Amino acid sequence: MDVAALDIRMAVPDDALELAGTTRLGFESYREWATPGWQPPPRALEIRSIRERLRVASTWCAMAIEPSGEQAGHVGITHAAERERPHARLHGRAHLWMLFVRPPWWGTGLAVRLHRLALEEAARQGYDSIRLYTPSGAARARAFYVREGWEQHGRAFGEPLLGLDLVEYRRAL
Repeated sequence: MDVAALDIRMAVPDDALELAGTTRLGFESYREWATPGWQPPPRALEIRSIRERLRVASTWCAMAIEPSGEQAGHVGITHAAERERPHARLHGRAHLWMLFVRPPWWGTGLAVRLHRLALEEAARQGYDSIRLYTPSGAARARAFYVREGWEQHGRAFGEPLLGLDLVEYRRAL
């Protein structure tokens, strides 16, 4: 699989269904390590949430598209806000909103490419740092972020909507 052959285009609200499909595949992989009986958020909620986020001017989201037209993965950033007060923006900090790659593309370098594009865009927008939240049980994702220069910040915290504990990572841009 040639990562360089993939077309990269910006996502729009009408892409929410496709983005949610890729996100769902990522969430389904959480079953490997999540507590028995764990369920991802309802698909309709994912679609609505993604569509709403894509309508916000501060959101940037790129999709990797196979020559066949099928999505291979996506990455999105937005401004960071306080966890307890989501409308209080954190000056100078971006938030890596999501990074998901479809399973056939795992280990191909696509996640590295999308990640790099997101960091470049955050820097271009004038942010000096970026943060993300990822499930504490997602060892594969956590190892990826550490390899890419991220450092854990603080302890795990519960995320009721997802039903998992998350950890925060940060890095300078």
